[in-house]
Amino acid sequence: MSWQPQRLRNIALVGHRGVGKTSLTEAMLHTAGAIPQLGSVDDGTAVADYDEQERARKMSISPTLCHLEHGGTKLNLVDTPGYSEFYVDALYGLWAVENALLVLDAAAGVEVHTIKMYDAAREMGARVIGVVNKLDAERADFDAALASMNESLTDCEAVAVQIPIGLGTDFQGVVDLVSQRAWMGSGEEAEVPAEMADEVEAAREMLIDAVAATDDDLTVQYLEEGTLTEDELIEGLKSAIQSGMLVPVLCASATGEVGIAPLLGFLVDVAVSPADAAPRIAVDGEEEVELSADPEGPVAIMVFKTLSDPYVGRVSLLRVVSGTAEADADVYNTTNQERERLSSLGVAQAQESENTDQLVAGDMGLAVRLDDTATGDTLAAQGSSLEIVRPEVPESMYAVAINAASRADADRVSDALARLTAEDMGLKYERNLETGELLVKGLGPMHLAVAVAKLRGQYDVDVTTSEPRVAYRETVRRAVRVQGRHKKQTGGRGQFGDVWIRVEPTERGEGFEFVNEIRGGSVPSQYIPAVEKGIRHQMERGYLAGYPIVDIRVTLDDGSSHPVDSSDIAFQTAAGIALRAAMEQAEAVLLEPIMSVTVTGPEDIMGDIMSDLNSKRGRILGTGQAGSLQVINAQVPQSEMMRYAADLRSISQGRASYEMEFSHYEELPSHMAAQVIAEAKQREESEDQ
Repeated sequence: MSWQPQRLRNIALVGHRGVGKTSLTEAMLHTAGAIPQLGSVDDGTAVADYDEQERARKMSISPTLCHLEHGGTKLNLVDTPGYSEFYVDALYGLWAVENALLVLDAAAGVEVHTIKMYDAAREMGARVIGVVNKLDAERADFDAALASMNESLTDCEAVAVQIPIGLGTDFQGVVDLVSQRAWMGSGEEAEVPAEMADEVEAAREMLIDAVAATDDDLTVQYLEEGTLTEDELIEGLKSAIQSGMLVPVLCASATGEVGIAPLLGFLVDVAVSPADAAPRIAVDGEEEVELSADPEGPVAIMVFKTLSDPYVGRVSLLRVVSGTAEADADVYNTTNQERERLSSLGVAQAQESENTDQLVAGDMGLAVRLDDTATGDTLAAQGSSLEIVRPEVPESMYAVAINAASRADADRVSDALARLTAEDMGLKYERNLETGELLVKGLGPMHLAVAVAKLRGQYDVDVTTSEPRVAYRETVRRAVRVQGRHKKQTGGRGQFGDVWIRVEPTERGEGFEFVNEIRGGSVPSQYIPAVEKGIRHQMERGYLAGYPIVDIRVTLDDGSSHPVDSSDIAFQTAAGIALRAAMEQAEAVLLEPIMSVTVTGPEDIMGDIMSDLNSKRGRILGTGQAGSLQVINAQVPQSEMMRYAADLRSISQGRASYEMEFSHYEELPSHMAAQVIAEAKQREESEDQ
């Protein structure tokens, strides 16, 4: 069956870890009859957490696509990770939908990752609907959670469309403020409890006030009639959500399946359909193109997640943006200019799928064996150059060095890493040319631990990990003038090169400058490039600890040559000798990379975070505010930040997050430089043995 755009709702469940997004997905599927029984995250039986790593860790790692039918409408649900280290996967799940179901813990309210996902939803144009979950838990407080949304989320006017009947162990159901009906835990409608009449009336008045304020006609109607009808309230809510002016907030207990039926009804009635959503932006060559959810439009499909299945191969989760995707149709990957075929087009229910002949614009599903297609790619008709703009992702700064356990593993590791990074846009890998290490980069230790576990279990590649070496640099403190002379006689033609150079420090970050001041041909002009080449070669090899030499000016001002024995290689060698002599005399020092660090978290732990940054030789540059959270801006040596993700989690109990990028190089303290130099010599000796 093909679902038309008007009867589709695409919804990503987003929020902080532990708020119950997967449990809520499970409850929605079970209440709608899409699955036969209610699974549990803790028991490892939840449909949406089917990956071996997810079940072992009791947490979502990748976005999972499920679907249900309710009220003659198909709801595509994308359960996203709430752990901050899997933010990129959550971002791509959000990229594929029109609606974000922002899930909050009734006791904790807005948390760090809640803010990040709310901001991401706003930036992408997804409309936000709030759900306060775990209202049956100890210390549950619906009013406080609602207030935290208005206090902590930027440009958020959150308004209750339901209120809970009881809290904690007394949580029995919800009152729908629109219909003024109660929904009990059994999912049955009932009369509003008499003792809640005044509370319901006051809450409904606040809802009507908020909705009426979003539309001039409704404001006039409200002022004239003193209220709004149920139909007017629903239509007003729908318009307010679609325009992003209001964030409606509902109540639920996912594990108790309380409030789930009215939540489904609300999503059908007021969530934004693909037909009503703003067009997607794509690029066609140099031009921007708007793509609406038109089944007759040009075919444009976004791939928001690729997975590797041990039995069927690569699985691509799709969102049809425009046109109609037909099973077995040939398509063109406009991102990498590869031809693909939509074999085994299907409708996803987490790990399970059911084949379908087509998916129309606005619908979501999967295709298997798209071997040249990765997360974020666009599929279109043959000859098309349409490419859907993908989300910007944070830099992957946390790294480990990967070492294959055997030669056979070494042969397979690059291919396995290529597959992993095609699935997860937050993972990167590269060979560090300075240290020779194979580095895998992610958003934190958990992110990389999962990647390494997949290398071993999914791809059968045994690896070990180690902390990466810091990419230090070398430079000089003072100017010197030295000679480099290379003379070798072997019986036949010899080797002769002789240069005098001045070496002086430049401003930090200026790099290398070579100056030729030869006058009178003391060094023949044909050998000048060889001198520069020899200097550059020695700069790459370093002097103190084998790290590149930077920020120096080298001036060639004198030398001599031999009419027979001089050559390019002789002058290259002489130049290298000269630079080593200069480094010995010019007070050579090590430079360390300094990172710009931004830490965001609650005010009550900012003192501990500042103290920790200071202990890492950090400099606090300033503080700021982001909603109810505080922001610290600092500069910290990279060597001190290698394991900061774990340190920050320990300090903040997971309530703070950070971003980091390279800033500049500074001189490494002498006692630390001595240690780095000693380690480099030990490493060199062990390699020579």
